[in-house]
Amino acid sequence: MTSISLLTLVFILLPSCLAESWTITVYTGRRRFAGTDSNVYISLINSKKTNSKEQQLTHYNWIPEKNVFPVRNLFEMGAKDRFRIWTGNLETIDKILIRRDNYLPFQADWLLDQVIVESDTDGRKYTFKCDCWLRRDRPYITLSPFFEQKSEDQSQTKKSSGSFKRAFIIILLFLISIIIGMLCFYHEYRRRQQHSALSTTDTNEQIHQETSCLDSCHPQAELPLSRTQNWLDTIRHWKDLPARFSSDRRSREIQSSTTVPAVASRPALPTSPGDEPPSYEDLYPNQNARNSTL
Repeated sequence: MTSISLLTLVFILLPSCLAESWTITVYTGRRRFAGTDSNVYISLINSKKTNSKEQQLTHYNWIPEKNVFPVRNLFEMGAKDRFRIWTGNLETIDKILIRRDNYLPFQADWLLDQVIVESDTDGRKYTFKCDCWLRRDRPYITLSPFFEQKSEDQSQTKKSSGSFKRAFIIILLFLISIIIGMLCFYHEYRRRQQHSALSTTDTNEQIHQETSCLDSCHPQAELPLSRTQNWLDTIRHWKDLPARFSSDRRSREIQSSTTVPAVASRPALPTSPGDEPPSYEDLYPNQNARNSTL
């Protein structure tokens, strides 16, 4: 007898152990007369079109919120009611079928806002948007899960805008660095150009100031602007110096041979009347005085 009772207990508890637990959260709309006093039932449908057993959402499987009185009317206007149900192995939820009966017909209409189904096993959550009335002519509705594509699109838009901003900032910094580099290069180019012009001017001034004897004899033409041309002209000038010296020497010898040297003039002798030659005394008047002394 004891074994039979144990087997019965096992067969009773085994389905509940193998079943999946789901948390159902039902939101009622906030319009006037949105709540209902009718009984509400729900059935879960997976992707293989396998329906779970229709289960009533009542106080027996209701999960009260914290700091809330444990007994109250369900599905009131603006209420949020949570329930726990058990089903077979559904794995995923593709649709739900939710309906109400006509208990208390004068308060049967119900404005269903949305239903959230959450798996207690792996935490998967499915949102079913409704925002519609379940009235006498249509007391049930089949809902498909609502994927928040808008939020995903917004997140993707934010990501794309963030990446665009980063790319824009990187390109802007790259362009600024290129502009700064070009300005620095142009400034350095102008500085070197001015420095080369000043050095060329100083060199020309030194050449004009420090003239040699050869330059005085053989004046040069205009000084070249480039330093390389200046050096080439200087080398050519020094190479031509021997020929110039030899030509100058020959010209001087020719001039010396053609010109007659000038004869030194003698002082004119004093003349006497009658064109007679002068006497010794006249020529040397002091000679007599010297002889007398001797």
